[in-house]
Amino acid sequence: MNDRRKRVLLFDIDGTLLDPMGEGSGLMGKALLEVFGVTGPIESYDMAGKTDWSIITDLMRLAGLAEDQIEAGRERAFAAYARQMEAAVPHLRMQLLPGVPDLLKGLTVNEHFILGLVTGNVREAVPHKLRAAGIDPVLFRFGAFGSEHFDRNQLPALALDRLRALNGYEVSPGDVLVIGDTPHDIACARHAGVKVLCVATGTYDRAALAAFSPDFLQDDLSDIAAVMDILQNY
Repeated sequence: MNDRRKRVLLFDIDGTLLDPMGEGSGLMGKALLEVFGVTGPIESYDMAGKTDWSIITDLMRLAGLAEDQIEAGRERAFAAYARQMEAAVPHLRMQLLPGVPDLLKGLTVNEHFILGLVTGNVREAVPHKLRAAGIDPVLFRFGAFGSEHFDRNQLPALALDRLRALNGYEVSPGDVLVIGDTPHDIACARHAGVKVLCVATGTYDRAALAAFSPDFLQDDLSDIAAVMDILQNY
């Protein structure tokens, strides 16, 4: 790795860094009830890899709400979800996934890496969710979030715009790697013209992810040597 080259790592959260253990959907249901009075078919709805904006929209459409009702309540639903997450932190069962603590520890002391987030989660809920799993939110200097755009494919570009504003220099696509656990992570990386490392720690197994041809694929992040080799040489 070029000593002067900065590697920009854009991490997903759910299924990549932590297992939400179903807690997120439960809190989302409470927020939807608070704001809209209904949850829609939340128990059967597949949230993996989607933005909270799209999840709320889909569920409320399925519940029969009109588009103007959904739009009028969307920001309030984001805020309610963040409040629910903050209040629940002491009791949440979210768990770190294999290899995550050691990997983050190594990356944060290495000046060659810049850590960011590209996640479908509501922005204001993210710090609470990370803390619930034992991750310090300050490890991630920038990011883009699921309350900022309906389409996850737009999030990497938004995150990189923020990094440019933060550091004052242009980021080459060749210096960026998305790290996630779903085909949506692969799609957003492709849309942004950057590479992607997938881990089979979410709802998609290795074979399912391989069908979408990610640049790199690992069972999880526990083989630190192998993962670091990818991160240093992509």
